[in-house]
Amino acid sequence: MKKQVKEWLYHAHVDLLSAEKLLEEENLTQSSAFHCHQVIEKSLKAIIESLDLRIPHTHDLIKLSALVKENNIDLILDEDIIAQINDVYIDSRYPSDHGLIPEGKPSVEFVTKIYEYSLLLYKEVKDLLH
Repeated sequence: MKKQVKEWLYHAHVDLLSAEKLLEEENLTQSSAFHCHQVIEKSLKAIIESLDLRIPHTHDLIKLSALVKENNIDLILDEDIIAQINDVYIDSRYPSDHGLIPEGKPSVEFVTKIYEYSLLLYKEVKDLLH
């Protein structure tokens, strides 16, 4: 495995641990959601790197997952969850007038759902690349 692919996976794993720890505190759901986004982003970038493709300078999970799909990589890419996590990313970093997402701060239930998806995708990518 290429060094850079290992680096992407290592940093995705660190974000996964951070998301899990932050999820233990109800007041930190927006931070946990941010790290879930990072897990998915870095996992997808590990795949892109493994294909020797140029990694786009973007945090947009929809664009990254489309690039993975275009290259016929068979992953569990749930477009609905990816779109929801994609929306949370910007809002968790830069709060809007409406709160962190249109419905307000992400709920523990919502972040648990995206954490579980992030974990699933990370494990799938890691297995695929090893």
